[in-house]
Amino acid sequence: MNILFEMFYAVKRMIMNPKEILINLLTYAIIIFILGSVFGSTYDIQKSLGKVTIAYANLDSGRYGAIFDAALHSNDVTQLAELKPVTSLDDGKALINKDEADAFIYIPDNFSDDRVLPHVVNVYLSTDYGVPTLVVKNIVSSLTNLMNTSSVIYNITGQTEVDAMSSEPQKNNEENVKEQSLASSSLQATTAMGYYSIAMILMLLLYGQEYGIFMASQDYLGTLGKRMRLSAVKPYEQYIGKVLGLSLVTFFQGVILFLFTKYVYGVDWGNHIIVVLLTLFIFSILVTLLGLMLVIITRDIQKAQSISSFITLGGTFIVGGFVIVDFGSVAYLSPSYYAKTALFNIIYGNQVEQALIHIGLMILICVGLVFVSLAASRRTVE
Repeated sequence: MNILFEMFYAVKRMIMNPKEILINLLTYAIIIFILGSVFGSTYDIQKSLGKVTIAYANLDSGRYGAIFDAALHSNDVTQLAELKPVTSLDDGKALINKDEADAFIYIPDNFSDDRVLPHVVNVYLSTDYGVPTLVVKNIVSSLTNLMNTSSVIYNITGQTEVDAMSSEPQKNNEENVKEQSLASSSLQATTAMGYYSIAMILMLLLYGQEYGIFMASQDYLGTLGKRMRLSAVKPYEQYIGKVLGLSLVTFFQGVILFLFTKYVYGVDWGNHIIVVLLTLFIFSILVTLLGLMLVIITRDIQKAQSISSFITLGGTFIVGGFVIVDFGSVAYLSPSYYAKTALFNIIYGNQVEQALIHIGLMILICVGLVFVSLAASRRTVE
């Protein structure tokens, strides 16, 4: 009950001045509109980035190797990718290491051998982040669907041509044989408005660190903090209640901007809205805990706010929040990297599993922030 009490009053305290929140939301809505309008043509993924580069080595001479080769060289794939054939695994990895390819697809020589199961398509990515990687993942996903479908057709007709999929399947095989092309795959085209809606909502949520800083400055610094530690409310109840309350305030601001971009700007947020909202909520908790930790460690609200501003602006920049840019592994340092990757996977790739993995990583980061805060707070009390 005390947790709910703390949560309620944390929310109430933050929304007592709704004017500030509304101005903040309006500012971000205007920024999204300006950036989305100015870079409307520039930020179309396929136009701005061109084709991705995929190296491949198909060492299999069997029927599955033939299916793969036909699928890889289909018009749908070649419209999105520039293909670089290589002769060995080492050659493909070398291209990745030299940044001469966005991905390398390797088919071993025993790929068609039904005694070696499962049949595995080996994919090596130059980075696990960025729009080219997302395009590659969708190409590979569609390729495996094409190969699976063609394999069924081969077993029925003996044909390995991918074009055989365009034929009308037999009625008794309709559940197993389905036509799928990259043109209608799960890869959804990104618009500038959609790109900046994600980027600015995450930036808005990053400013939620201020709520955590406010909470920590009350509870751990000065006379009020000492009084609260002597109150009847248990420390963990106070901590959980306020973190949840302040996170909800941050989250609801993100939801308002999310709904605004969806229904006013017409941004397509994909087919998994629940996962999108879950990502925003977990990220809201993360930034609140981060702000709280900064105050506990620095024991100075001004220092904490300075670090928070640097994290917000710098973190947004290195994940491409202002311009599309790929900083590679440096982007992992940004708190919004994991949320942005989850959102791009779920919205533009339909990759629920990948999105949930990054949500799980954010939860682990939250746990880490809690432990660091608890350890640092003991020093503060002493």
